[in-house]
Amino acid sequence: MSENISGQKLPYRNPDLPVEERIDDLLSRMTLEEKVGQMMQLDARSGDLDDLIVNRHVGSILHTSPDDLPRAAETVNTKTRLGIPLIIGDDCIHGYSFWPGATIFPEQLGMAASWDPDKIESMGRATAEEVSATGVHWTFSPVLCIARDTRWGRVGETFGEDPTLIGELSSAIVKGY
Repeated sequence: MSENISGQKLPYRNPDLPVEERIDDLLSRMTLEEKVGQMMQLDARSGDLDDLIVNRHVGSILHTSPDDLPRAAETVNTKTRLGIPLIIGDDCIHGYSFWPGATIFPEQLGMAASWDPDKIESMGRATAEEVSATGVHWTFSPVLCIARDTRWGRVGETFGEDPTLIGELSSAIVKGY
């Protein structure tokens, strides 16, 4: 039976201990393979989710379907040796587009055309509420690249080419998040 469900009172799982002590205890228990795995983020659509979590020791997954989130948590809690929670990430640059029924907003370039930081902050807030309700911890947004070459295929994911506008709108969306 794995340490995380054996009923043992392990120091790294004790919230009353100092964080540094908990970290030292957890790291001392981890194998090199587990440490490397925890530094990886893999696409949940790329294969067997149990394999990613149990055998590859992945620390983070992205593009997780609604059905996969509870299953991933169950796998961590029942099939891994140390029960380290996953960090769940997703692209949310114009709303939570991977989640059925979520609100979809214009891409960042379309938002930039509004020159309206208040509306963009509201969009960030709405996205944050929808994302956090599903268990996602990390949104890959905003895109802060300065779009100076229209041949780049991701120009639409930026707030454009003006550094001042990018700063204002990025600050607004982050405040919303």
